[in-house]
Amino acid sequence: MKTFLNKKSLTQGIGLAVLTKQTATNVAVLTFAGSSIDTASLSDGNRVQILPDGYFLPTDGRDVDVDGGQWLMDEQAFVSLTANIAQRKNDFMFDYEHQTLYTEKNGKPAPAAGWFKKLDYVPGEGLFAVDVDWTPTATKHISDKEYRYTSAVFSYDLKTGRPIELMHVALTNEPALDGMKAITALKAISTNSTTNEKGAAMNAATQLLALLGVTVASDADITDDQLTQGTVALKALQTKADLSGQLEKDLNTAQTSVTALKAKATAADASVDLSKFVPKETYDAAITQVAALKATGDSNSVEQLLKDNSDKVFESEISYLTDFGKQQGFAALKSMVDSRPAIAALKTTQTRGKKTLGENIAVLTSEQKYTAEQLGLSDEDYLTQIKQETI
Repeated sequence: MKTFLNKKSLTQGIGLAVLTKQTATNVAVLTFAGSSIDTASLSDGNRVQILPDGYFLPTDGRDVDVDGGQWLMDEQAFVSLTANIAQRKNDFMFDYEHQTLYTEKNGKPAPAAGWFKKLDYVPGEGLFAVDVDWTPTATKHISDKEYRYTSAVFSYDLKTGRPIELMHVALTNEPALDGMKAITALKAISTNSTTNEKGAAMNAATQLLALLGVTVASDADITDDQLTQGTVALKALQTKADLSGQLEKDLNTAQTSVTALKAKATAADASVDLSKFVPKETYDAAITQVAALKATGDSNSVEQLLKDNSDKVFESEISYLTDFGKQQGFAALKSMVDSRPAIAALKTTQTRGKKTLGENIAVLTSEQKYTAEQLGLSDEDYLTQIKQETI
């Protein structure tokens, strides 16, 4: 069972709460069932609950010295607690029976039961100490059920009741602490350190909010709305951090895939059967050469076609027909020429005083060979006849 002790106005607007046993003094006590620790706490990530969630009150019906009459643990309180963690240099400590508060009075040592650096807030559950590093002695005490409960010491806002700063936590059972002595000890410890406690806490929270893009005037208190904005900004940063981590994983996966594909491509290049495939560069060069040879062949064929059909072509149109054949192709030119009627006079008038088309003929064309065959002449005789006819 968990109890809390509070103290009025150590500083303006700030109170102190200590987990302890109810006494007849002016102290605030909270009995919080759900705070027991056991061997499960030693194995379950060493998480220990130290405050409940939401509003909480003492079980004996006494008033709490805050405007709302009760303490409040929520996300805004967690922002303040987190801001103060950033100002700490030392780890948080678990001690035994709050001996830290009495060591100057009784001269006894205050050995640590455990240490932790982080706090975690779980809506609907409360505030937890995370990754508690228990000492071997404390581990044995807990395992043997010699200690079962925790007792937190924290400062809180007298207006809202929200915890501001966690000071330390103790292992305890049914506490035999004298409430007034606990308060006296807290006074002695806090005389020098808590004079500007609220100012330091507010300054730390203001700096944290400024980093989150929430501006608080230097002479103004932090409002609930500003704390809400800070909480939203923190969650947004967490989301971005999660996305960044995922993007890094995706990038690493992509790089691994690229490396694997490159290795696969290299292996594939080494296993290509050159009897079935040729390099693309070789293929492209061959296509270019074939096109060039075809163009040359087409040009020679066009000129030969015009010579073979000199009786169908006017000398003035040879240049045009040559260009036509090169542009439209040999087949188109041949179709045009074949459709024309032969004009015998063209062979005489166009070759008078000039070398004729037949003078340079050394080999018969396929059409001329066909004509010679139909006439029953040899190629040589038909060639001689052609040359004689063109003189």
